[in-house]
Amino acid sequence: MNPKSPAAKEREKEVKIKALRKELEAQLEEQLPPEMLEERKKSETPAVEEAREVTPEMGRQIAEALLIASSKPLTVQEIRKSIKGFSAKEVTVWIEDLKTHYAQNGRSFEILEIAGGYQIATKKEFAPWILKMELQKKQRQATQSALETLAILAYKQPITRAEIEELRGVDVSGVLSTLTEKGFIRISGKKEIPGRPFLYSTTEKFLEHFGLNTLTDLPSLEEIRTVVENAVKKEELLGTTKIVDIPQESENQSAGEATEAAAESTEDEISIHESGSVA
Repeated sequence: MNPKSPAAKEREKEVKIKALRKELEAQLEEQLPPEMLEERKKSETPAVEEAREVTPEMGRQIAEALLIASSKPLTVQEIRKSIKGFSAKEVTVWIEDLKTHYAQNGRSFEILEIAGGYQIATKKEFAPWILKMELQKKQRQATQSALETLAILAYKQPITRAEIEELRGVDVSGVLSTLTEKGFIRISGKKEIPGRPFLYSTTEKFLEHFGLNTLTDLPSLEEIRTVVENAVKKEELLGTTKIVDIPQESENQSAGEATEAAAESTEDEISIHESGSVA
């Protein structure tokens, strides 16, 4: 009898381990309560139902969809794993057909060969507009973040980075670096607490940029509150409305009747005290 090779023994060992694992899983499932089994079924990833027959035209569309959905280049073999039943040559032909189709129809994107795979990308001539859009997006985000940080600094200075982050609820290290580079803020000292963190204050350039002579020219918080209240109706700000709208005449009449009733009550009290009995 020929002894088994180490590779054969290893394969046999793996088969036994898989069988044992399945047996243990089956035993555990039998012991689990019904509600836990239901939760487990919900959490399991559903199997993807593949079409029984994929035509070459459908295969080309699937390959295109995979390239669009992927954030990295896909190799022919990776595409073949998702579309079974077709050779590498057929997948390559589909990709070449898609390249030709995009070029003939003047599309703004194309298929590029990158790192041994294929990826759909926009053409280079459209880069300026894409870059402009990205810069505008980043600029809006940076401007809003910088203004919020500057506002806190202007009213709370000198202030540490941790104190600004506590108020804003986000990390501001990048914003502080940018504002320092632009000359709007500066390090004005260190706070006398453990760790001695830097204190930040605004600069002369900050005053010049916003047209201020001194920091005292900044609008007070009360002025800002007044502007906000005037810009929004009180009912809309509080989210409440009057339930009953009493006419002015009715209000005056009610006030007069209340006054007369109070006067009559007072006269009765005086009569009681003077005579000792109710008249």
